[in-house]
Formats: sequence, structure tokens, C-alpha cells
Amino acid sequence: MTTTVSPPTPAGQWSKVRNELQQLWHTELRDSNIRTAYVVCGMTGTAYGMVTAVVAVYLNKVRGIDELTIGELAIFFSFGIAAFSVPMGMLIKKLSPRTMLSVALLVYAAATAIFPFLLSFGGLAAARGIDGAFSVGVWVSLETVLLMRTSTAHRGLITSLYTISMATGYGIGAVFGWAVMLLYPMQMVFVAAGLFASLAALIAYVFLDREIHPIAGSDHVHEDASPKPTNAVEAGRPPILSLYWKIKTACIPTFCYGYFQASLVLFLPLFLIESRAVPKEDTSLLVASFSIGMAASVVFVGRLGDRFGHLKTVRTLVALGVVLTASLVYLPTYAMVAVAVLFAGASLAPIWPMSLALQSLIVDPRDYSRSNALLNGSYGLGTLAGPLVSGYLFKHHGGETMFLHIAVLWALALLATLAFRRDDPSFRALAHARARAAV
Repeated sequence: MTTTVSPPTPAGQWSKVRNELQQLWHTELRDSNIRTAYVVCGMTGTAYGMVTAVVAVYLNKVRGIDELTIGELAIFFSFGIAAFSVPMGMLIKKLSPRTMLSVALLVYAAATAIFPFLLSFGGLAAARGIDGAFSVGVWVSLETVLLMRTSTAHRGLITSLYTISMATGYGIGAVFGWAVMLLYPMQMVFVAAGLFASLAALIAYVFLDREIHPIAGSDHVHEDASPKPTNAVEAGRPPILSLYWKIKTACIPTFCYGYFQASLVLFLPLFLIESRAVPKEDTSLLVASFSIGMAASVVFVGRLGDRFGHLKTVRTLVALGVVLTASLVYLPTYAMVAVAVLFAGASLAPIWPMSLALQSLIVDPRDYSRSNALLNGSYGLGTLAGPLVSGYLFKHHGGETMFLHIAVLWALALLATLAFRRDDPSFRALAHARARAAV
């Protein structure tokens, strides 16, 4: 008699996710630090969403600032992220995540609240730079708390929930910003966002532990985890470069994601308007398409990373990035492009939480603040370089060349994940198990 095994159904897959979330609720999610981090993350995302929804419209329609100058202000924000990621990581390690998170939120709140009342370009640029610098302090502090209080078995899922918390806050913030605009002048949206961030700072300071210590199982230790001799090349590096080299398989895809995301937001609408004759107002739906794709997939991708290895998962996502980015050049209709953007959100947005989980399995928990800072710095550098290079190519060689060069960048990242696959703890564990089995 033959037994037939039915393939898993979507309902069965969702049941597994629900069971795993219920298990987390009674383990990691019982930790008050984890719950506080998610609440603060959602509130911070709400403040970001309020500002993001109106900042370009406010600058252009209320202040009369042209699009080129608005783009220059965005570069100051990205520069703040890229330049201050490592210093923020060092401060977190020295002061504690709770202190740094509270301070960073208060400074962000002040910079946001005063932004619409600054009259000069220099003042606006300084506020955007401070915004970026202390935003990265918020992100690195939150990620350090989550990684130190989470076991490796659920690292991918926990970081995916972190991404969903931030994205949910963005969506709520956009609605709140719209509601405030109906009742008050647009400047009050920035003030309301500052108040929201200040409340998040208070919650972080009151409810997070003064000192965050790693829980048992938060580091990734194998049976062969005896001290290994440091080769001459690594020994000659300054500590921060040595740390970057350890987590390069996480940082390189994250840089590419920041590069891709910033370029896509700025230039895909222009490409569609010029090359596909898409009405300007229709291009706003692309952001929603990307967000829907991300929200629909990020938890499932997190489970895949926990089960099959985070670097393998990142490699698969990067390979999809090559195909999806190149497809934007050849898809003939707006509807097909919107579907491609939906799949891009589903496959490329999870690169961030997967890279965050991957680097946390490579480094010692004591180095989480610095490694998280390097990862955020890689993303910030991507968002800084992407618009500059892509803008030049778009202006002088057209949108097709611009998107194809991003596809080539994804291909190089794919080669890097293959060349340095031994950096993946799951790869080393498998190789060690095979070696023992062969004895």
C-alpha cells in the first residue's frame, strides 16, 4: 500500500507560523525588554511616517523649494547615517542601549520639531543631518536590545517582527500626519512627530533595563568553537575593520539594498513618466506595492532563514534582486512594473532583517552594538551613493542604463555571498559535522 504525502497548503504554512509565534509569546516575547523595544520601534516608526508623508510636499508647496534642493537635503540625511553609525555604536557600548536610545530619540524629536521653523538652507541641512545621525542611534540601540535578548533559534523571526513593527508605524504615521494636516497647519505635523518621539524616549527610559545582558543562547557557539589563531592579515587590521571583515556577507547585501531602495524611490517614477507615459499621480501607488510585498513575506523569509541558514536565504534574495531590477527595463506596462515592485518588496526588503540576524550569529554578543552600527552604516552609505551615481546615469545615459547597473551591483553582491560562504556559521557547522562523520 502506497502512502501519499500531500504538499503543504497555505493554511498549513500559516498554522505553523501561528504556532511559532505562540511559542515565542511564552519565551522571548515574555521579556519586558523585547516588548518595550517593539513598542518604541512602532512609535518611532509612527514619527518617521508622519514626517516622511509630508516633508517633500511641505518643502515644495509651502516653502517653495525646488526638487533638486529637496534631493540635496535628503543627501544630508543619508550622510548623517553613514558618518555617525560607527560612533553611535561605540557610544551605545559605553553608555548602554537604554541611555543611548533615550538620548537619540530626544535629539531626533528636537531636530524634527524645529525643522519647519528653520529659515535657511544651512539650518534645514543641519537638521536633516542631525536627524540621520541620531536616527541611526535609535536603530542600533533597538537592534542591540533585540539581539542580546533573543536566542539564535528564532533570530530571523525576531528581526522580521522588528521590521514589521517599524513598517506598521510608518503606515500609521502617514495616516496621523494626514489627520493633523486636516486640523492644523502643515508645520504642526513635525511638532506632533517630535512629541511622539519624545514619548517613545520616555517609555524606553522607564521600561528598559538599565543594563542589557545577553540571555543564554544569544550567541552562536559550535562544538569546534575553540580559540583559533588570528592570521597576519586580520591581526594587522584596526578592530573596526576586522569586525567589518567578519560580517562582510551581511554588510555588502545591505549596502546594495540601500543603494537600490534610494534609487528606486527617486528615479523609477521619473523613468515610468518619461519612458512609459505613466501619469504622475499613478506612480505614488508603487510605494504601497513595495510595502505590501514586504509585509506579506518578511515573517516567512525570517522562518526560512532560521531553518535553512541566513546567508543561504540572503543569497537567494540577492539573486532575485538581479532578475527583478533588470526586469524593470523590459516590462512594457505599468501594471507589470507594479507587480515587479510588489515582488521586489517581498524579496529584497527582507534582506535587512536577514542580514541583521546573520551578523549577530557571527560576532560575539559584546560586539553587537558595533556590528549593528556597521550594518546601518552600510545601508546609509548605499542610500548616499545610490542617488548620486544613479542620478548621473539617469541624466546622461537614461533609465535603462541606470537600472541595469543596479542589476550588475546585485550580481556582484551575489558573487560575494558565494565567495565568502564559509563566513556563514551554518556552513561551518555543516562542514564540521561532515568532517566528523567521515572519521
